Amino acid sequence: MIINFPNLVCLDEAIADNSIRQLSQRTPPVDGTCAPFTSGRLRGFLLQSDGTGETLVLPKAKQVPDHHVRVIESNAVPLDGAFDLSDGIWFRHPAQNTTAAFDNQREIEEVLRSWLGAFSYVQEDPARGVRGLRAPQIGAVHRVHAHWAVSNSPATIVMPTGTGKTDTMIAILVSAICPKLLVVVPTDALRTQIADKFLTLGILKDPGCAVLSESAGFPIIGILQHIPQTPAEVDEFFSRCQVIVMTSSIAGQCERAVQDRMAHHCPHLFIDEAHHAEAPTWSAFKERFNGRRILQFTATPFREDGRTLDGEIIFKYPLKKAQEEGISNQ
Repeated sequence: MIINFPNLVCLDEAIADNSIRQLSQRTPPVDGTCAPFTSGRLRGFLLQSDGTGETLVLPKAKQVPDHHVRVIESNAVPLDGAFDLSDGIWFRHPAQNTTAAFDNQREIEEVLRSWLGAFSYVQEDPARGVRGLRAPQIGAVHRVHAHWAVSNSPATIVMPTGTGKTDTMIAILVSAICPKLLVVVPTDALRTQIADKFLTLGILKDPGCAVLSESAGFPIIGILQHIPQTPAEVDEFFSRCQVIVMTSSIAGQCERAVQDRMAHHCPHLFIDEAHHAEAPTWSAFKERFNGRRILQFTATPFREDGRTLDGEIIFKYPLKKAQEEGISNQ
């Protein structure tokens, strides 16, 4: 049976209903066995797997005997020779730290140190079993570093859908060791999707991927779901995160002083699906980031009104080439 364990979260907090999370480790699928578990009123499953040992799975895990050191709270059940617990929560895990106080700023500094020399430009090669970045992702990352070597002006990266824009963003974050990054997206759904990808570091931390060293830490991710009303609220939230993800709607509705404070905290701004973001209120928000490093990511260099995006196009991967290589779903 293939067992998918939940990732281990070391930080899960909220400020004004805006979530802040960090992983301590990703847990790859394992081969194991599953048997029903009964102890008094407790009903669940007992898993056994090489390398991880015994894991107890319960719908509610409030009263678990102390000798169970790996306990997952989940309502999932085995299905078709697999047990998907990825949406569960670790109630107990040997690597959990439940005693020491969590210092967000200190943790951010440790993560940044862990990224020094941790990134490698490894290109995937399925024929040789090499897992890495695709050609357009490597090309985009190189062009960003070349651009930033000579300029801090806004720049645009054009990559067809399916070529891996989000993983390119993550590769830039880590390779450039960005101390604080604001990512702006057009929709709520995309905010959740991209935040989850940054949380796990995407393909960079996939099993067997050689791009990022194992010692590289996971960033603290904040999801801004509500409009900050004051600069002090921005200070409280942004100071506790390394990557903040929010929608362009929230960005455009913030007061100018709030926008200025966001720009003060974030030397890097990434804009996803940039062709959607050209309303006057949104343009005013981008102006707050003058002098900061702004990257726009899009599948098309044209805005919805037909005009071209502002910002120099520093990398454009041809759709035809992506289709020829089978890495575009357009």
